[in-house]
Parts: sequence; structure tokens; C-alpha cells
Amino acid sequence: MFKLKHSIYALLGTALFYASCSNKAEQAVAPTIANEQLTSAGLKLTNQADPSDAPSCLYRFHLDNKGNVTSTDSTSLNLKANAKYNVQVVMLDTTQTPTFDVAAEIKDRANYHLLFFQPTPVAQQSLVFGNTSPYIPGTAPSATGPYLNLSVARTDQDTNNPPLQVGLADVFTTGAASTGKLRVVLRHQPNAKNGTFDPGSSDLDVNFIVNIK
Repeated sequence: MFKLKHSIYALLGTALFYASCSNKAEQAVAPTIANEQLTSAGLKLTNQADPSDAPSCLYRFHLDNKGNVTSTDSTSLNLKANAKYNVQVVMLDTTQTPTFDVAAEIKDRANYHLLFFQPTPVAQQSLVFGNTSPYIPGTAPSATGPYLNLSVARTDQDTNNPPLQVGLADVFTTGAASTGKLRVVLRHQPNAKNGTFDPGSSDLDVNFIVNIK
């Protein structure tokens, strides 16, 4: 079972880990799945019109020998303006040899998981409110920007009847040049997944810096 212990947050290029509660049982540790730990989360993209344009980004948790997060770092995602990219979400446990593919484990348990995305803040003309997938409900809009001109569409589905989206595979569509953050949240929704953000808990919550040029 993929179990949340904490949310992870990177802000404006400086990785910032936070613990939502202060008691000892909820000290900062990396999210875990069964006996594995989620030590890296990333995005791999391929430009639909130019396969040689294949940017990526990676968020990493650095752990001590007890599995506690000692630091984090992340790389920025650089995209071309007015383009469409096929996207693969990557999640790894690099403490194992060979590296354990956590995303593959989540794909096997897709009926329990749903990924959400939020350009923050999104473009003024397309601010997202409510429970509209794949965006995160309740995200406070900004009246001043800057706005990240990026939209997200999930392209994969699970085996529920009727099938629901997953978000391990997506399409990103960029607009005009802009810089901002893309928040990625993995929701764990055992026996409760219904296509919305609300059920369950968050297994992963990270922000990537995105530059559209």
C-alpha cells in the first residue's frame, strides 16, 4: 500500500520540505510504498512536432540511513512556447539496487491512484476553480501573476468500470513564453477513486519550476 507520511514542496527553485503537523510521529520522511521509498519524482517529455526536443526534470529526496529526508533538490523544466508534449511521470526508489520503479507499481494499482496538476498561478484567462480534473481544486488564483501558460490533459485510464483517468501519461500544451511552477500531486484513493481530488490522501506533493521560452 502506498502510504503518505508527508507532503513535499519545492518553491521558486529552492527545494523546501515541510511537515504539515508538528508531532514526533509525523517528522519529515520520504513517502513510502510497501517496503520501498519514493526518493525521486520527475517528468519526461517529448515534443510531438520535434522528437529531438525531449526535456525532463527531476525532484529528489536525500535520505539518511533511517529514511529521514535530510535535503531535497530539483531541476527546472524548459519547454518551447506554443508546443504540445507527450509526458511520462517518473517515480523511483533509488535506495534499492537496481532502482525500483515506483511508477510501474502505481500503474499496476492504477484503480487506487490519480495524479493532479496545477500551473500556479495559471493564466488569468484560464484560472481553474472547483473540482475540474486534472487541476487541483481550491488553488488560490493570483490577480497579478506571473502566469505559467501551460495546460494539462491526462491520456491514460485505469480498469474501473467505467474507466477513470490516471495521469502517469499526459499531454502538456504550452502557450506564450512564461515562467512559473507546476504542482504535481499523487492522490491515494483505495476503494474511493471517483475522478475527483477529494477522496483519500496525498502520496506525493511537489512543485517543479517551468520555463516556457
